[in-house]
Amino acid sequence: MSTSRSQTNQLTGSGAIAELERKLREHYSMRHALCVSNGTTGLLAIALALGLRGSEFITTPITYGGTLSGWLLLGNRPVFADVEADTLVLDPGSVRRRLTQRTRALLAVDIFGVPCDAAALRRIADEYGIWYIADAAQSFGARRDGRPASAAADALVVSFTNGKCLDAGEGGAVLTNRSDLYDKLVWWTQHPHRQHRDLGLTVENEFALNGRIHPSAAIRANASFTGSLKHLRVRQRQYFKALQSINRSGFTEPVDLQRRNIEPAFFRLTAAWKHTPQPDMLQAHLRQDGFATELLPGPVRLVYDQAAFVAHYGKRATPGCPVAEGQAGRRFAVRFRQRRRCLVKGGKIMGA
Repeated sequence: MSTSRSQTNQLTGSGAIAELERKLREHYSMRHALCVSNGTTGLLAIALALGLRGSEFITTPITYGGTLSGWLLLGNRPVFADVEADTLVLDPGSVRRRLTQRTRALLAVDIFGVPCDAAALRRIADEYGIWYIADAAQSFGARRDGRPASAAADALVVSFTNGKCLDAGEGGAVLTNRSDLYDKLVWWTQHPHRQHRDLGLTVENEFALNGRIHPSAAIRANASFTGSLKHLRVRQRQYFKALQSINRSGFTEPVDLQRRNIEPAFFRLTAAWKHTPQPDMLQAHLRQDGFATELLPGPVRLVYDQAAFVAHYGKRATPGCPVAEGQAGRRFAVRFRQRRRCLVKGGKIMGA
């Protein structure tokens, strides 16, 4: 039976897949990009490629369970470090305090599209000789100190699932500067045709994950790549104005991301009540500033308190995370009910 060109492209990672990987490499200024079926698969593949089985790793208590699922399935043990109160990302100081001689990796998360302090985490990883891996699923297009979110990690994972900045319906990618890690990721996730093409192997791994991206998702991601980033820049300006209004209200704990040179992807806009919640008064304040909003409770769920986590993996064996626990009780999310649509047409932004 003959194989069509589209089938060959899918199996070898050519065509639209190769084009998307090129765009990702250029965006992150990283040496290698490998498209995969979704972010969860990408994180599992990294653990397989690094030989992380039955190992201890440090991570955040505030993330989606899919961040940890692959690592937990391989028998790895999480140690939860605390977060920064204003950003909800890992606190480098807490990471240092949770390190032990058994720690083999650090798994950071750009939660709600807010970039971690990648420079500080990179220094810690280098000092202690551990892997620094980043779940950047929600932070495509975000920047910190002028660099793409989490680009200092040994490997980062992005997601193209519905609702993400780059929405291809499904899909993801792993970015890394390490050629040895890239080779192992190809071995663990890609079809033998691509293994032969990229690695020049005479032996193939038919027992790899079927982790390659669907070509239609790559086509969709390519079509919206530039427009998504342009739309995000408009969204950032709008959300920063809303955040300034929230800060001025006096009802919430201050969040000054711009002063710290943090440009989130704003997957969620969240804040924490300073004292007693005043949702009606805050919404009235925002309306005066031109923002029609809905306040949603409880965007923060602590991993180690979730019933499914406890049922499968037991109670946490490490100290709690008081900052994260405090934020879980005070955080709320802001949804905009009325936003002017931003249309990207011919490479130009219309109706910003």
